[in-house]
Amino acid sequence: MSPVVLVLNAGSSSLKFKLFTHPDLSLAAYGNVSEIGTDQSKFTGTVSKNDQTIEKCEKINDHRQAVKYILQLITDQDICKTNDVKYVGHRIVHGGDHRAPATITKKELEQLDKLNDLAPLHNSRAVQVIRLVLEELPDCENVACFDTMFHQTIPEYIYTYPVPKEAAKSKNIRKYGFHGLSHSYVIEQAAKCLNKPLKETKLISLHLGSGSSVCAILHGESLDTSMGLTPLSGLPGGTRSGDIDPSAIFHFIPDPQHMEKEELSRAEKVLNKESGIAAICGTSNLSEVTKRTDSDARLAMDLFVNRIQNFIGAYFVALQGADAIIFTGGIGENSDIIRAKVAERLNCLGCKIDSEKNQFSSDQLKNGPVNISGSDSSVKVLVVATNEEYQVATAIVSR
Repeated sequence: MSPVVLVLNAGSSSLKFKLFTHPDLSLAAYGNVSEIGTDQSKFTGTVSKNDQTIEKCEKINDHRQAVKYILQLITDQDICKTNDVKYVGHRIVHGGDHRAPATITKKELEQLDKLNDLAPLHNSRAVQVIRLVLEELPDCENVACFDTMFHQTIPEYIYTYPVPKEAAKSKNIRKYGFHGLSHSYVIEQAAKCLNKPLKETKLISLHLGSGSSVCAILHGESLDTSMGLTPLSGLPGGTRSGDIDPSAIFHFIPDPQHMEKEELSRAEKVLNKESGIAAICGTSNLSEVTKRTDSDARLAMDLFVNRIQNFIGAYFVALQGADAIIFTGGIGENSDIIRAKVAERLNCLGCKIDSEKNQFSSDQLKNGPVNISGSDSSVKVLVVATNEEYQVATAIVSR
């Protein structure tokens, strides 16, 4: 087989992969190991050459074992040999000040280790995966692509936090932004759909999923985004609080006068893992919430939609208008109810959706962006299936 690019996308309890031929980036195989570390761990995958779907339930204890499983599988299924892998691309959530993909070296790994505290659920898993790939595939080039690098164009007056300057500088405290690989992919697809050069567009991208963010993109560059120093800020997530009064953290500590590190860690855990939509209505699954009629579910839905609308309004002003609003991510792509609720209060911006177009089949997204704009809408409303792994592969081969 010709050389291939393997892209690995490590989540807190999952590992997605896509295998692309090099250099044309045709998809050869893709899959996901989910529920890593639990009795429900499972592999699902598809081999593109014969559209064969594979599903296996295996006890996979950690991400190291998941990597070995994927490498063994692509060999057993005769997709490619391990020595066919020319590059392994890694999606890294937090890259600090990196503006471009980076070839992984020992020094680079040490730098990534230092960033673990800023995205502990994802970065540590990705670094664990990188270390194993370096052992298993010593002859291929490992390349890190960072979710934060797309947002390095955010102006200083936006990324700066009004906190003591020296402390902020020494501890790298500033807005970084996340979901950059997703936002950068969907705006490229949107520009093609609009038949307009990306550098002439003004776009608002909504990546809505278990973690959600909004991004204002001016002429193809990130101007502002809802997430900040960490993915905790901005919109509420499935279990993340999103923006709250910073002093709320002290109310999760029994005695703020004598704070212990363990108590601060407990407060951080509450805001990251025990808050968000789940804290309001008992489940982090928004598709389930949309089907419920109880008051807690309605509150969770109204709160989520309100926060999205607030960011859209702010970014519409920052951009001085928008050519399109883009829905992407698991919720953005699949929930017509949430799309409708978000859009229903945007009429004042000249933004309207067509209710029939909004109820499209998910298969339509395989053919490109779906335009759900109303005929009298001055702002296009598009639904675009994101593809972070393809964006990683593209970044690698275009260096």
